[in-house]
Amino acid sequence: MMSEQVKHTPVHFRGKRLNVRHLILHIVLLFVCFISMFPFIWMISSSLKNSSLIFSYPPQLIPNPVSFSNYPEAWKATNMSRAMLNSLFIAVTATVGNCIVSSMVAYGFAKTNFKGKAVCFMIVMSTMMVPFQVVLIPQFIIFRNFGWINTFYPLIVPQLFGTAANVFMMRQYMMKIPDDFRDSAFIDGCGHLRIWFQIILPMCVPTLVSLGVLTFMGHWNNYLGPMIYLNSRKNMTVPLVLRTFKGNYATKWNLLMAASCIALAPVIVLYTACQKFIISGIMLGGIKG
Repeated sequence: MMSEQVKHTPVHFRGKRLNVRHLILHIVLLFVCFISMFPFIWMISSSLKNSSLIFSYPPQLIPNPVSFSNYPEAWKATNMSRAMLNSLFIAVTATVGNCIVSSMVAYGFAKTNFKGKAVCFMIVMSTMMVPFQVVLIPQFIIFRNFGWINTFYPLIVPQLFGTAANVFMMRQYMMKIPDDFRDSAFIDGCGHLRIWFQIILPMCVPTLVSLGVLTFMGHWNNYLGPMIYLNSRKNMTVPLVLRTFKGNYATKWNLLMAASCIALAPVIVLYTACQKFIISGIMLGGIKG
C-alpha cells in the first residue's frame, strides 16, 4: 500500500508537478530513440572519417580530423548524379501511377455496387499473401520475351496496375466519406470518373500523400528489382551504385557512408515535408468506416 502511494505521488520540481511514472517513461523512450538513431549517427560520423579511422580503437564518434572531401569524392567516383536521376524517374513515375490506379480501384470497391464486389475484393487482397519470390521468375521470363531487360519498364509498368495494400488503405478511407457527396454529384449529372477525380480524391489527400511517400521510399530503396533487370552502368539506380563501393577484397567504408548520406537526403526531405500527413493518413485509412 505504501509503495503504491509513493508510485503515484507527484514530485514538485521548480513549482511544477512532475509525475514519476511519466518521467521514467520518457527516459526509457529517449533511450530507445537513441538506440534506434545510433546507426544513423554512426553512418554520418563514418562519412566524415579517413579510411584509417573507420576501425580505429577506441572508436571515435566525433572524427578527428573531419574529412569533408569524402562527399565530393563519392559523388564523382560512381556517377551518383546519373544514378539519382534514374532512381528519381523510376520512383516518381511508379508512385504517381500506382497511387492513381489504386485510388480508382479503391473508389470502385468503396462507392459503387456491382455483382461479385466482395469476391473481387477478396481476390485483390489475396495477392498480398503471394511472396515476391514466387512470381519473380515468371515475371523475368515475361519481361525478357517483351525485350524489356536493361530498361526501366519492368520496374514501372507493374506499378501502373496498383497494389493491393494501397487499394485497401484507400478503400478504407473512402468508406468514411458519406455517400451524400456521391449522390449529390449524380443529381448534378456527374459520372463516376468525375466524382472520383473532383470530389472523392481531394478528400483523400492525407491517405494519398502518406501512401505516396511510402511508395516512393520503397522504390527509391529498391535493390532487388534493379539488380535483376538492369545490367548497364548508365541505368544503375542509387542502391546499385552504393554496392559498387564494396569490392572483392576491400570496401571503401568512408566513401560508402558518404554516398549513403547523399542517397538518404531526398527521402529525409520528402518525409519531413509530408510528415503531418503520414501518421494521420495511415491511421484514418486503417479504420473501417
